[in-house]
Amino acid sequence: MKTLHAAADTLLTRIRTTFGLSEAELAELFSVQRSSVVGWREHGIPVSRVASVERVHDLAKVLHRELIPARIPEIVRTPDRWLADRSILQTIRNEGAEAVYGYLRRLFSYSG
Repeated sequence: MKTLHAAADTLLTRIRTTFGLSEAELAELFSVQRSSVVGWREHGIPVSRVASVERVHDLAKVLHRELIPARIPEIVRTPDRWLADRSILQTIRNEGAEAVYGYLRRLFSYSG
């Protein structure tokens, strides 16, 4: 059975790897200091942050499934008009993952 911190480490690593983030960028994504992310890896994600980390992890899985994985780091950093000229990462940081899901629904249904 995985411990809470092992599960946290797995979630955070998958997000970081999928989006091509450094540890500092991962911390910035969740609006915390890098030392907080280190603590999450060692002791588990605080209950108040679990839902948002899981939501971003789920978003990373969707992007990995729907896009060419090697292109995801560039895609999440590129500003888009449909996101008010912000990137996916900026949108997650400012509004949460849910705002990106709306963008993806629109993007994936766009027919030209």
